[in-house]
Amino acid sequence: MKNHKPPNSSDMPENNLLRNKNKQPLKKKHVLLVVYHPVGGIRTFLRYVYRNFDPLKWRFTVIAPDVQHMRVLLEDLSMHDIEWVKIDKSSGYFEMTASIARQVVKGKYDLVHSHGFTSGMCAAFPAFVWRIPHLMTSHDVINKSQFSGVNGRLRKHGMALLFSLIDKVQSVSHDAQKNLLSFFPGLAKKNGKCLVIQNGIETERFLNAEPIDLRSELKFGNDVFLIGFFGRFMSQKGFGYLVEAVEILRASGEVLPKKPVVITLGEGGFLNREKRLIESKGLEGYFCHMAFTPNIAGVIKGVDVVAMPSLWEACGLLAMETLVCGTPLIASDCIGLREVVRNTPALSITKADSYSLSKALFFEMKHRSKAEYEDYKEKAIKRYDVLNTSKQLSALYKEMTSMKNRC
Repeated sequence: MKNHKPPNSSDMPENNLLRNKNKQPLKKKHVLLVVYHPVGGIRTFLRYVYRNFDPLKWRFTVIAPDVQHMRVLLEDLSMHDIEWVKIDKSSGYFEMTASIARQVVKGKYDLVHSHGFTSGMCAAFPAFVWRIPHLMTSHDVINKSQFSGVNGRLRKHGMALLFSLIDKVQSVSHDAQKNLLSFFPGLAKKNGKCLVIQNGIETERFLNAEPIDLRSELKFGNDVFLIGFFGRFMSQKGFGYLVEAVEILRASGEVLPKKPVVITLGEGGFLNREKRLIESKGLEGYFCHMAFTPNIAGVIKGVDVVAMPSLWEACGLLAMETLVCGTPLIASDCIGLREVVRNTPALSITKADSYSLSKALFFEMKHRSKAEYEDYKEKAIKRYDVLNTSKQLSALYKEMTSMKNRC
């Protein structure tokens, strides 16, 4: 079932250029997108990157769970000829693999592009058997604990086997690629199999956004220092360390220039657990949980500083968004995030270190550095523009869809 239609070709001035010698419109290349987890960085990648693809050259079929996130994503990509093959959100590995196999038998695809490790493993065998070029984008990093014990070692061997069937593996940062190759060094043996195309963001959206007056909206005075935490509530994002940092500031005995208040967005995940942690420490007055808003850029511009105490990132998009907004940023030195903020005004802290974070927050409260971040915005725009990502990925698509034989 087609959910969306491409733009009217008569409205596209470049349409006349996309014809062959017989004056016939060129056939669009058909890409099967495999998205097992359409959330977080994967969902953002799909939205940002594919909005810059030429709808006259590409058409997409996406196989993904039947969740609300996908409906929103397809609206964002409505300029494309795109079909959604729905699977049950509770589908496991074998169900997903079988769904992909049925799809590649039924359709004529020029490329399979899987997003994330699980998607890549599910698509590896069907794409290999039907000899369709297969690109996997790695959106995460691997932790040693994932391969502990007998089951972990078996999982690692299984992943290595399936990854060996994939033609190309793209990482969204150099840190993420080094992490991947440290666990699967065999991927590097095939020249050109692994490559890095760094993630990016829609810079204009963040540069031109109007700030939201959070102080008025939340009825705070000028004596409050607003700290934005806009990551998901999961251990990776280090929210617990921010709670401890606020506790340290409260108990430090130093006269704080302002009262620190942490602003968070959204529900779900481990938010209820984090709320219980806050209550157990008597810190309710230092945290404010807001409902999800699509205008994240306005919220970023409405806080005094954004805190990213992450334990790991594949590529920290929120850091890019914050720097383009011109908002001060405190970021941990974890894998993936350190690469994004290198050579920027961002304050770097030691990961998993609440004291380091509390010192950085106190410094930012005392020494307002907004002007420095405003000056850096133009560099941030050039450095993080998703157009760079889209152009490189589009060129890779052209290269792979012209492959006559599998690598």
